[in-house]
Amino acid sequence: MTSLAHTTRTIAGRRPPASSRTRERSRIAGTIAPRLHDGLRGVALFFGLFSLLNLVGELRTPGFDANVWWVDLRPLPLAGTAVVLALAGLLLVTWGLRPAAAAWRRAATSVTAGALAVVAVRNSVTFYSVWRLGQIRPWMPLPLSLAFAVALLAIAWAAAGTAPPARGAPTRLRVAAALLLCGLLFPIAQQVFFGKTDYVRHVQTTVVLGAEVHRDGHASVSLRDRVRTAAQLYRAGLTDRLLMSGARANGEPVNETAVMRALAIGFGVPATAIDVDPRGVNTAATARDTVPMLRAAGDRRVAVVSDFFHLPRVKLAYQRLGLDVTTVPSRAHRIPQTTRLVVREIPAFWVYYLRAVLR
Repeated sequence: MTSLAHTTRTIAGRRPPASSRTRERSRIAGTIAPRLHDGLRGVALFFGLFSLLNLVGELRTPGFDANVWWVDLRPLPLAGTAVVLALAGLLLVTWGLRPAAAAWRRAATSVTAGALAVVAVRNSVTFYSVWRLGQIRPWMPLPLSLAFAVALLAIAWAAAGTAPPARGAPTRLRVAAALLLCGLLFPIAQQVFFGKTDYVRHVQTTVVLGAEVHRDGHASVSLRDRVRTAAQLYRAGLTDRLLMSGARANGEPVNETAVMRALAIGFGVPATAIDVDPRGVNTAATARDTVPMLRAAGDRRVAVVSDFFHLPRVKLAYQRLGLDVTTVPSRAHRIPQTTRLVVREIPAFWVYYLRAVLR
């Protein structure tokens, strides 16, 4: 005779009817689809606002080109770039705020996002081309453009369909959360993909940014690594001179540039090939002081050496002053403060970006 426990296990182990399984899948899909849609709206808002701010920056700051931070529209002329940025920004922002729009506007948003995805794929192809030619040395074998292409294709797909019903405050919170998450992840992605890439090419001058000098007068690990990297560039014939920029911070026994100069000479760089900027108290001051020096010397090709997490902000500081520099990450040892410094650069990136755009 079958026991009651065995009968119970048999009943519990039976699969539910097909109709029940279908209803369950529909319920799950109905829960996930609106959340995904809201997340993509937040991503679209981020891309749209970023595009419009880039347009403002191009109009206000000569030489400012923030397109390279996500999609590079070159060789499109400046006027064409402005039209594309304005159109894409307005459509993406509008769809992010009000997805239940007229069919023609959803179609326009979908086509525009798809076109930008194609540009991002083209940027990825360019990445591999210049890598093959030895013009860059990436740390990551995948370009950030591929991630942008996937996100833009997802937005194009979502915009082409009918928006799910709005759910009030939860919907707005999800869109806002996705927008905020993009704002946090974007600078980190730039540090990892852009900051860690060595843009190898011959330049006239390499600017080396200062770092801590300990109380006993010896250089910190970061400072030594930055100077060593710049000296390697000089010895390889990739730069004609070095420009050390630093200052005397609180508690430091000497100006950082004195230590940097001595280190560079010790690494085999002749003293005649070294100049100093002793007032580089921070990144903005370094850019402000060195740009006139570089222009006075007639230098058009300039590189900057610093830690990888610092380089996106360095690029922005020079862009603000109308000078496009190439960046070289120091061949650095990992220091205990790396995680904290990476996090610190998130707000710092946006501060420098807004300074460049809205100055």
